[in-house]
Amino acid sequence: MTYSGGSFEDVVPDDERRGKELTVEALKLLRDVGSVRIGVDKVTPKGHQKVSLHMDRDNNCTGTFDAGPAQRGDLIMIGGGSTYMRFSEESLAVIREMAAARGPETAARVRERTALASGKYLKIPAGAAAGPASPVNSCDLDKITRAMPVGPGPDSVIKAGPETRRYGKDVTPLVEHRDGSETSVYIAAQGKPYVLGLESEKDGEVMRMRFSAYEEPVTAVAPAAAQTIDITEIRPGGGGLFEV
Repeated sequence: MTYSGGSFEDVVPDDERRGKELTVEALKLLRDVGSVRIGVDKVTPKGHQKVSLHMDRDNNCTGTFDAGPAQRGDLIMIGGGSTYMRFSEESLAVIREMAAARGPETAARVRERTALASGKYLKIPAGAAAGPASPVNSCDLDKITRAMPVGPGPDSVIKAGPETRRYGKDVTPLVEHRDGSETSVYIAAQGKPYVLGLESEKDGEVMRMRFSAYEEPVTAVAPAAAQTIDITEIRPGGGGLFEV
């Protein structure tokens, strides 16, 4: 403790003071960014999910998604309007296998639909319903940054560690322990203190995030007409994409 202004004050260790300062500055940069690529690799008891999306404030978004063997591919969103999703051939094969277990009628219908989708981008109109696990829901940069805190909470203790190497760059690690979990955030040590990565583990869930391509333009261009098929041609009556 130190005595100041007629009262005793706790002395904040240098690593905690530096951790708080870097957290506040890095979060502000991330909240104000015009474009960024965000990669998420998450392992839970329910499975493994990965997504890598480059997005901007105009709701342009491109990238890849992997929510399991039947849900892998890439997507393009243009200005928050139409979205194009293409499933990998491996995923389409898994979907056909799943359909076969449902009986010959379902198998025949899904074979036809996956044949139409093979090698094509499915065009999904703006406003069309997307499931809660759809990668489209991760393309809203405004929504993502609005949800970010201004800085550490009043009870947070974030310590800045010594400079190290991560992602091929010099970084300053910020480490927080709370409620039996550990979260490490890696901040660029050179230039502006951008967040470059995050790793956390709690209750059997492991999440790794990667941030890159700050302020780089997002190239979101509609595929050629020959490479697309309207989603209504795949599921004219609505319902699940391939009804498996």
